Amino acid sequence: MTDHLLPTRRERVRDATRTEIKALARQQMAQTGTASVALNGIARALGMVPSALYRYYPDRDALLTALILDAFASLAETLRAADRGASYDARLLAAAHAYRRWSLANIVDFQLVFGSPIPDYHAPLEQTGPAMHEVFRVFLAIIDASHTAGVLRPVAAFQPTSIAMHPANYYASTYPPAVFYTGLVGWATMHGVVALEVFGHMRYTLADPDAFYEGQMVAYLTTIGLRGSAITQ
Repeated sequence: MTDHLLPTRRERVRDATRTEIKALARQQMAQTGTASVALNGIARALGMVPSALYRYYPDRDALLTALILDAFASLAETLRAADRGASYDARLLAAAHAYRRWSLANIVDFQLVFGSPIPDYHAPLEQTGPAMHEVFRVFLAIIDASHTAGVLRPVAAFQPTSIAMHPANYYASTYPPAVFYTGLVGWATMHGVVALEVFGHMRYTLADPDAFYEGQMVAYLTTIGLRGSAITQ
């Protein structure tokens, strides 16, 4: 890399300050919930006057959006790294387990992107939508490959007329309806179990939540015809 492409000292300091601001925001959310982010409190923790913080994030919403984009990027990267295996079911199962591990290891981020809406915050969908798509794309790409190979068995409830996609849905022009529907059912199953666990609803319910999650995902893979087969790519 040539010298003129290296970040300047000012840019490095600015990036470090942004990172520190986001870390303090996550601390606030961990202590008092995702709706608790307050720029004034972060400024005090940094030893800044509040007006100085606006040079990095113009308002609370901009900071929340940055945190959401970071969370989706981290999750998508984790899923892409886990997407390996010799069969479609191995790939999907590995990605599903990676989703759960990330969620349990990053509870604040999970609550931020999948929890209750934050009052008075309206996510800019032109930014957060594509970031979320990168997460779901990992699962849909595997399902789509199995569909192209002719081995996917869409869930029994699916009919081409049983799902009406929103006109703005990115997936409508990218994947066949059977692929999107099958992926949505899988994500609802996977996410439902993980959300119950993240929010503490399974704490005193199951002695072995690992086995329960594995069982739910294996049942889903069996339903769509991918489990236990010798499918390779």
